[in-house]
Amino acid sequence: MHIRSEKLSLQLENPFKISYGATTTRQNALVHLSDGELTGVGEAAVVPYYGETPERVTTYFENLPSALAENVLLLEDALTQLPPTESSAARAAVDMALHDLWAKKLGQPLYRLWGLNPERCATSSYTVALADDEAAYRKLVANAQGFPVVKLKLGSGSLDTDLKFTQIAMTLLSDAQICVDANGGWSAPDALKIIPQLAEMRVLFVEQPVAKHDFAGWRMLRQQLPKNMPPLIADESVQGVESVIPLAGLVDGINIKLAKCGGLQPARQMIALARALGMQVMIGCMVESSVAISAAATLTPLADYADLDGNLLITNDPYRGARNVHGKMMLPILPGLGVERLVE
Repeated sequence: MHIRSEKLSLQLENPFKISYGATTTRQNALVHLSDGELTGVGEAAVVPYYGETPERVTTYFENLPSALAENVLLLEDALTQLPPTESSAARAAVDMALHDLWAKKLGQPLYRLWGLNPERCATSSYTVALADDEAAYRKLVANAQGFPVVKLKLGSGSLDTDLKFTQIAMTLLSDAQICVDANGGWSAPDALKIIPQLAEMRVLFVEQPVAKHDFAGWRMLRQQLPKNMPPLIADESVQGVESVIPLAGLVDGINIKLAKCGGLQPARQMIALARALGMQVMIGCMVESSVAISAAATLTPLADYADLDGNLLITNDPYRGARNVHGKMMLPILPGLGVERLVE
């Protein structure tokens, strides 16, 4: 097995500002696995606020066993050969590449081998980040025109600003369903104040209102919010398979991202577990190219919600694959993940 890593610097069309801060670039990494005939590709989203670094990711790639996937058709065996790592993003990239190569060897799109219906993909939202002022925010909202579901990043540090931005989006995007994501930017008391007001504005759901480890906050919201509130979706609070059960009874759904959980294999396990616990499922993404977006898109027939717009936010996507056409996910017909490298 030949293993090659590649740095991937992604440029954002607009500054991407959330409660953690703002960025204009994202330094991701690709891994290519070749058996001499075909090559599988995967992508690691190097997200600083998750503790990921380019060095940790590339070191993991460089230290993969050369005998990895000697018979890639035995996919589960290959996945169990992956060395342990603290970098979920690095493992996710190799997991994607193995799935890509496996499905290419079998000559089918990955979703076909899983028996999934590409016509049943969950509708994807389009994300509107925070802005420094109202004029800049209106420009960001304008980019979401035509999408049936729009996700607003809140957690600006001011509840009044969060409500003002939500009202602006509601007015300008009157035909869209609006959901909100605070990225853990509210305290539990503040969330108790603002969520009923957001409910009056008919938001679709509220994502990660409290901090990642604030389980007492989740419990407070569940106990004190009225019953007719929008669903509460956990994002940062849910990472891998082991983090799902502790959220049972506290949240209505979970946002599964390949870079958080370690790839397609654990993501499918999380979906099954969430369903068994009566939770809704969202398939989300980071700022990523079409490689990671296409991998995640294969799971959208199993989801209630999707948030796969990471490649729409960048200006230099080096691949094409799954397409987000105004929220409708179009899965590719090529074998594997279905991605193709664009001519440089």
